[in-house]
Amino acid sequence: MKQSEKRTEQPWYEKAAGKKPRSEKNAAKAAKKQEKKNDATEKREKSLARKPQAFSRSQAADGRQNLRTKKADFRAPIKSKSLSAKPLFDLSAIPSDARAIIEQFDVLIQSVRPLSAKQQVVLPQDIKTLSHQLTDERESRRTGYMNSASSVSAYIHYFMWWNLVRLTRLLAPLPAAAFPLTDGDAVLDIGSGPLTVPIALWLSWPELRTKKLTVYCMDTSQNALSAGEELFLAVAAKTQCVPWKIVRVRGDLGEHIQIKEKAALITCANVFNEVVQKSDMPPDFLAKKYSRILLDFARARTDGTADGIGGTSSILLIEPGDPKSARFISLMRDAFIRKDYAPLSPCPHSASCPMAGRHVDKNGNFSGKWCNFAFATADAPEKLLTLSEKAFLSKDRATLSFVLLSNGGVAKEIEKNREQQKNAAWKAPLMQARITSDAIRLPEQHATGYYACSEKGLLLVLDKKHAEPKSGDLIEVRAPSENAPTDKKSGACVVTL
Repeated sequence: MKQSEKRTEQPWYEKAAGKKPRSEKNAAKAAKKQEKKNDATEKREKSLARKPQAFSRSQAADGRQNLRTKKADFRAPIKSKSLSAKPLFDLSAIPSDARAIIEQFDVLIQSVRPLSAKQQVVLPQDIKTLSHQLTDERESRRTGYMNSASSVSAYIHYFMWWNLVRLTRLLAPLPAAAFPLTDGDAVLDIGSGPLTVPIALWLSWPELRTKKLTVYCMDTSQNALSAGEELFLAVAAKTQCVPWKIVRVRGDLGEHIQIKEKAALITCANVFNEVVQKSDMPPDFLAKKYSRILLDFARARTDGTADGIGGTSSILLIEPGDPKSARFISLMRDAFIRKDYAPLSPCPHSASCPMAGRHVDKNGNFSGKWCNFAFATADAPEKLLTLSEKAFLSKDRATLSFVLLSNGGVAKEIEKNREQQKNAAWKAPLMQARITSDAIRLPEQHATGYYACSEKGLLLVLDKKHAEPKSGDLIEVRAPSENAPTDKKSGACVVTL
């Protein structure tokens, strides 16, 4: 390098140390770096000339790589093996006309109960205020809060809309035996509000739209019941069917209220979480109390026909997917089983609930797992998601806990089959299990796991097939042996998918 090319004179301390001028030093480093790069490129080209080309990541994902490539590409995505599972939440099971109504539910509300421009501006704030009244400010909330026009409007525009999204996803995939209703049957919806459950049932089950049913809708708010009936009639008109007969019943579950006929189906959605929070009594006492009240409304097996075969009833309880609500659902399930009812969904068995929120396994270990199910809300109506963001109540997931029970013939047949399986405990090669959690990383097992409910109790299912089941999926697994390994944290039997 020429002297004129030097940018600055070399400092005295570099001269004393015998170092080269900075520009020459940098040039030498760059030349050395380039020389190493050229050597590496030449070495790689020679290697490729001698050996066949390595498999790509996509080929590794298909399992066609050699052992060396498999070790090198251990982070490559693995193609999931097929899993024979029945999903609990299935969007495709919802009828197309129902999906269209839910997508444009705000338009239907506006046609029934229109909002002025000013009311539309303050709607997100009204929704947020009502949300506080339903959650952290529940104790200070006045009793007749749903008689307020602004509260009813906020509820049907946001909470009812979200509940329809949740309930239709749950109700539509249920088996055909879930609601064996016939002409002349009565349905009782407790805590009906703006008739959210009857509307969800109408949308989810087109087979029931042609039935001549009488639906008793019980709630303390006459304003909410009135708005709900208007919405139900609008939905029925959209589907071009004759609506069910709606009978409004103003009152509370704890009051001495009677309806003219026994119900073939009783539904309660988002009712008992408030009951449990307001009461000082223990949950097991409340479960016994309210199960007796519901049974007083239900049609017994001897009420239907002369031989008693047709007089069956079903009970559907749905609550938010929080620990207290899930615990109460489990207690109500036990209470109804003692009264000759059998769970149809989500339970794959009639044994003791292994996810009751307070459970001791066969080894004496305490398990605090509670039964709840969730699905992503990315495919919810876009306008509902936008409204949620404006109210600062964005939802990424929708969760719930529920149980559907029946004392009918189908339930009896299911119960008989379950008893046969129970008598052959620890011998059956395969059994059903319901996935009740998201994926769990298990570094010690080098796998991903999922908690599941089964007739053998709580399971920890290892997903060695990379099937990636979803929350609520009903799967088949190999029944664990008597000396099967257990999870140290939960006490669950460990099985492999």
